[in-house]
Amino acid sequence: MTNEEFENLIVSDIITQYPEYADCLEKQYRSAKVIKRENTGHGFFTDYEIADQGGRIDGLPDLILGKHQWNLNGLKYGSDYILWVKEGLITCLEGFCYGEDRWPDEITDAEIIGEGK
Repeated sequence: MTNEEFENLIVSDIITQYPEYADCLEKQYRSAKVIKRENTGHGFFTDYEIADQGGRIDGLPDLILGKHQWNLNGLKYGSDYILWVKEGLITCLEGFCYGEDRWPDEITDAEIIGEGK
């Protein structure tokens, strides 16, 4: 799957984990533009710019969202994800793995395996 397809899968899952923010996050993500992708070797950062700021979360909170751990391509220890929200707007999706040699070059299989650490 492409980076965009994979990120959509992860962000959609994170949004469902937080029903109190789901409407705002969905609206934001629909207008999100990727401004930078960085592969760190053991994970990635995808930075976003939100075009439609009408979905900003009330109170302008800074949030660290993401509860599920995923198995990708049979990684031995799985992977975790954080959706970073600054002042009520999505800013970044971070993904990382534990104790693996490196992040997969291509994601061919992804499944939730439980709550993250």
